[in-house]
Amino acid sequence: MREEDAKHILKKGYVITAITLVSRPLGYLREAIQAYVFGATVLVDAFIVAFNFPELIQTIIFTGASSAILVPICTKYLKDEKEFSLVYSTFLNISLLITLLFSVLAFFFSESIVKIIAPGFSPSAKALTKNLFVLMLPTIVAHGMLSVIKSFLNAKDHFAAPELSGILWNVVFILFCLFLSSSFGIYSLAIGVSFGSFLQVAMQYPFLRKNGIRYTWKIDFSHDSLREAKRLFIGALIGASILPINGFVDRLIASFLPEGHVASLAYAFRVFILPFSLFAVPVYTVAFSSVSRLYHERNLNGLFSHIDNAIILLTITLIPSLGLMCGLSTEIVKILYERGAFSAFETELTARALLGYAIGLLFYGSSVLFTRIFYAMHDTKTPAIVGLVSVVSNAILDVLLMIPYKNFGISLATSIVSFSNTIILFLILKRKVSYRLERKTVTFLAQGLVCGIIIWFFTFLTKFVTKNPVFLIFVNVLFAGALMYGCFGRFFREILRSEVR
Repeated sequence: MREEDAKHILKKGYVITAITLVSRPLGYLREAIQAYVFGATVLVDAFIVAFNFPELIQTIIFTGASSAILVPICTKYLKDEKEFSLVYSTFLNISLLITLLFSVLAFFFSESIVKIIAPGFSPSAKALTKNLFVLMLPTIVAHGMLSVIKSFLNAKDHFAAPELSGILWNVVFILFCLFLSSSFGIYSLAIGVSFGSFLQVAMQYPFLRKNGIRYTWKIDFSHDSLREAKRLFIGALIGASILPINGFVDRLIASFLPEGHVASLAYAFRVFILPFSLFAVPVYTVAFSSVSRLYHERNLNGLFSHIDNAIILLTITLIPSLGLMCGLSTEIVKILYERGAFSAFETELTARALLGYAIGLLFYGSSVLFTRIFYAMHDTKTPAIVGLVSVVSNAILDVLLMIPYKNFGISLATSIVSFSNTIILFLILKRKVSYRLERKTVTFLAQGLVCGIIIWFFTFLTKFVTKNPVFLIFVNVLFAGALMYGCFGRFFREILRSEVR
């Protein structure tokens, strides 16, 4: 059972991973170009804070909450194409109404909002942040539409177009930064964000048509799908808001630190999120749908097997990433960002933040996995309660650790909170359905942690040989790959043999 379940997760998640292998490096190129043109200055601080609010709304309400409820809801209507299109149109139109109203309100209260999201900024920085914020308000409407479209395409087993839209957005952002920055300055980034967001929506149209999804202006307020959405939405909304709210609080508190610290956290998180996107997102996305089906069938043995395999795959993929980022944080940031206006000082500042994030990489991924497992079991209350506690604890840790450790303390707080969330959710799941880690899973976890320590130690040894960052990363990646294959190669060979059988 174990090999087949792991094979299923790998097979279904490869599309997301393959596209991420293109989109994430492109995202880093975008950040590198942004850093080259504008550095880690007050201009970038203002842009990041202004961009963070629309992104926060999109992540919480649409990417998080809607994905947790729309896929299982619309799946019920897959066999009736006309009904499926009606449900799609209903949710898309409601999304349009809500986001348009919210955007208009945000425009009129933009000055007050900026005072809340950037309390430590100077008056001139707040004025700049407000202008950037207003320019990027249309993204709330675009992201709302895109999230609904993505959910309904995913229900049709189509994952490529929504993921590919991120590549298009990055390309547009880069072009605007390169060719309009001389004329519009930092405002070129805000214009690129909004324009690229609507292009993301437009590119979905042919794929919607191909999958038989038709749009109408109709909203059926009496439809059963809306009643089901209302029942599930609040818990999903709270649960989905925890991670972005914690990040928002991090940047809000960091605004009291010297200039450049907000930008350093953003740049560091961009590096940190790459292995999470490559490995954790495909694992928990596929596991979410599988566990939902197995729980509905009351197949607890299959459910437990899927959870164990998801944990093993997270361990095998995230542990070497953790070790490499902890040991080579400065070298990674130097290669990615240190050019143009991005100085050696800013490299060290960003590397400190990256180290704090990297320590908790495995727990960041596993906490999201356990949250999705509870969603799959129709329990949105538990992750919401645990998440609300984590928001408070994260804010307290931010303040306490920021004082002695500055941006490293803020990123370290994220790792500590991720660890506590994982442990709490695991213990609750154990009590709820008597879930226990299999002995083999515990063995994999222990081996993985030992491998991570060895990889981290090896990075220090290689630094005595050379200081060349490219060589250091190349050698250590090879070593980490060889070590992990030596420890876990048998597991993947068993998966391949199960494919043959």
